Amino acid sequence: MKAILQDAKQIICILPQGTGSFIEEGLINDFGIRNANFYHAREVSRFSSMDGLGAQQEKDVLEVAVESDRAEEVFDYIFHRGELDTPHHGIIFMAALPKLTVMQLPEMADLAD
Repeated sequence: MKAILQDAKQIICILPQGTGSFIEEGLINDFGIRNANFYHAREVSRFSSMDGLGAQQEKDVLEVAVESDRAEEVFDYIFHRGELDTPHHGIIFMAALPKLTVMQLPEMADLAD
């Protein structure tokens, strides 16, 4: 794999709590993608005049950078695996990355040399 990719894509997805690890596991098993990050965040729903400040909810945020030629396939995979066609079940978007530096750990055999 090249050390620097030109014209990559970043996919960002905000999901219900507990969904991020499930999707990340699928990216590893089905695509061999190991550079996805997911972390937890807090959301506050919009203000309601009857209830005051809206309810707070924990969310998972998943970020993955992929080559442009795989981006649509990975985007669709995350969309369907995360059931984002279900109302209030998250949001996903994709943005262009002009350059992406690929970081990889060396193989264990390489360390023995």
